[in-house]
Amino acid sequence: MKVFCAVLFFSVVVVTHAVMYKDCGSKSCKINAVDVDGCAATAESCDFHRGTTVNMTLKFTAIEKVDKLKNSLQGNVGGTWIPFSSSDACSSITPSCPVAANAEASFQISVAISKLYPQISVPVRDELKDESGAECACFLVQGKIV
Repeated sequence: MKVFCAVLFFSVVVVTHAVMYKDCGSKSCKINAVDVDGCAATAESCDFHRGTTVNMTLKFTAIEKVDKLKNSLQGNVGGTWIPFSSSDACSSITPSCPVAANAEASFQISVAISKLYPQISVPVRDELKDESGAECACFLVQGKIV
């Protein structure tokens, strides 16, 4: 089931485009853009090809200083949010943590989509939370495993 959440990050095309996303509760960070390899800027859903790896970049501005961030990637399967991965986000943020107030930063993640994943549509949510567990940034992208 973790596989379904990875949908957001996979495609065979190397070109990265800002995609349509929904802010799902960002508080201490302002989302500037969400880029997903091979996903057209006007696409309502991103195709994630099985057997590939997709790179995704969240570009954001910290509203207040953020010392540490944790990433949580989830997919919604049958109405239930299923955790796919959870990690220390600071190792994938440029510039690295801490992120100063009003500073721009980028968070990058790569996820492999297994050839065994079923071909389904999956809303994918990615959250960056600070050390107290409060939302820094949260976005939702519609994906489809193909």
